[in-house]
Amino acid sequence: MAGIGFELKRLFNHTGIIMQMRAQLYAAAVITGPMILGATLLFIIKYTAQYYQMSGADQDAVVVMTTWSILFPLLLTSLFTFVLARFIADMVYQEKLYTILPSMYLSISFSLLIGGLGWGIFLYFNDIKLIFKILTYILFLEATVAWIQISYTNAAKDYRAVLMGFVYAITTVIVVNIILFNTTKTDPIANLLLSAVLGYFVMILSYTVVLHKYFPIGKGTALLSWLWFIKYPSLIQVGFYSTIGLFAHIMMMWASPWGVNAIGLFYHAPQHDIPALFAFFTTLVATVNFVTSMEVKFYKHYKTFYSLLNDKGSLFDIQKAYKELVTVMKQELFYLAQIQIFVTMIAIVVLGELIGKLGLGFTSGMIGLFRVLTIGYGLYAVGNVFMLLQLYLVNFRGALLTSLTLALVNVVGTYIVIQLPEIYYGFGFVLAGFAMYIVGWIQLASYSRKLDYQVYSKQPIFVREDKGFVTRYIENRDKISSQ
Repeated sequence: MAGIGFELKRLFNHTGIIMQMRAQLYAAAVITGPMILGATLLFIIKYTAQYYQMSGADQDAVVVMTTWSILFPLLLTSLFTFVLARFIADMVYQEKLYTILPSMYLSISFSLLIGGLGWGIFLYFNDIKLIFKILTYILFLEATVAWIQISYTNAAKDYRAVLMGFVYAITTVIVVNIILFNTTKTDPIANLLLSAVLGYFVMILSYTVVLHKYFPIGKGTALLSWLWFIKYPSLIQVGFYSTIGLFAHIMMMWASPWGVNAIGLFYHAPQHDIPALFAFFTTLVATVNFVTSMEVKFYKHYKTFYSLLNDKGSLFDIQKAYKELVTVMKQELFYLAQIQIFVTMIAIVVLGELIGKLGLGFTSGMIGLFRVLTIGYGLYAVGNVFMLLQLYLVNFRGALLTSLTLALVNVVGTYIVIQLPEIYYGFGFVLAGFAMYIVGWIQLASYSRKLDYQVYSKQPIFVREDKGFVTRYIENRDKISSQ
C-alpha cells in the first residue's frame, strides 16, 4: 500500500473531474483487478452460454468450475498476502528493489507446488471429462499466479499498463468466445473454460511486463522474504482469517438445503451465490476509497509524525503531529463510512429493484437475500478498513483479533442460520460483519488513543534477536549472493 500511495498522491494532485476519475480508475484496476476480472469472467460466461442456448446444467457446470478455480487459489495465497505486502513495503522503504522479483517468483513457485498438488488430487477424483480437468487445472494455476502478482503490482507505478492489461484480458475472453463458438463444433463448456484460461494468461503476461519494467532483475537470495514469514507469523493468520471470514458463508451454503451438485464434485448454491456476488461489489467502493483517500491524505501526517520521532523533533512538534495524525484519521474514517452507507442504501433501494431485470434468474427471495447481504458486506467493508489501518499502525494483535472475529462469527453464525428457515439465510454474515466492525473499531480506537505510548514506552530498551539456523543460513546466503 505504501508504494501505491506515493504515486496516487501525484495523480490526485491534478485538478479536474476527468483527472480525478482517471486516478480512481487506475487505483481500482490495480487494487481489485483480479477480483473484477473473475467476476467479469463469470458474467461473460453466463451471458455467452445463454446467447448460444446452452442447457441450464451446462451453464451451471462451467460457471461453478470457473468459480472454484478462482476462489480456492485466493484462499491459498491469503497465507502470503499480508506478509508479502510488509516485505515489499520494507524493501521499497530501504531502496532494495532488487530483492522484490526474486521473492515473487519464490512465492509463486511455492504456491504452485502446494496448490497444484492439492488441486490435482481433487480433480483426479472428479468424474468429469479429461479436457475439463486440464483446463480447470491450468486456470487454477493461473489464478494462483495472478493473486500473488497483485501484491507486487500495488508497488509498481505504471497504472495505465496495469489497467490496459485488465482490458486486454477481458477483450481476449470475448474475442476467443466469438471465434470458438462460430468456427468450431467443440464442447461449449470447453470453449468457455479455454477463453477464461487465455484471458488470465494475457493478464499475467501484462502484469509480468509491468513488474519487470519497474523492478530490477534482482540479486541476493530469493529466500530473503522467508525471514518476514518467521518474523511476522501473525500476518499469515490475519490474511487467512480475513479471507475465510469473507467467503466462509458462501462455501457453507454449498452444503445447505440450497446446495446443488453442478458437475463431478463441484457444488454451488445459485440462490445464494449470485446475490452474494452482487452484494460483494458494494465493498469495492470502500476498498478503493481507502487507498485513494486514507493512503494519499493520511500518509503525509503519518510520515511527519514518525519523521519527527526519528529525526529528534521537539516535543511540541511531535505532540502537534500526533494530534493532526489522529484527527485526519478520524475524519477520513468518518468520510469513508458515509460513502459506504450511501452505497449500501443505493444498492438496497435502487439496485434491488433493477437486479431482477438482468436476466440472471433472480427471484423475489434472491432479491431479499441480496439486500440482507449488502448490509453485511457494508459492515464488513468498514470493519476491514479498521483492520487495515491497524496493520498500517503496526497493531498486529488488534488486526489478528479483528480478522479472527470475522472468521469465527461467520462460520458459527452461518452454521446456525442454515438450521433455521430460509428466511434467515444471510444473517450469519450480517452478524459477522457487525462483530468485525465493533471489534475493529474498539481495537483501532484503543490503540490510536495510546499511539504515543506504543511508540515511546512499549518498545524494548534492548533488542535481542534470537536467530535460528534457518535465519542465519538465509542471511549468509543473501550476503554472498549480493556481492
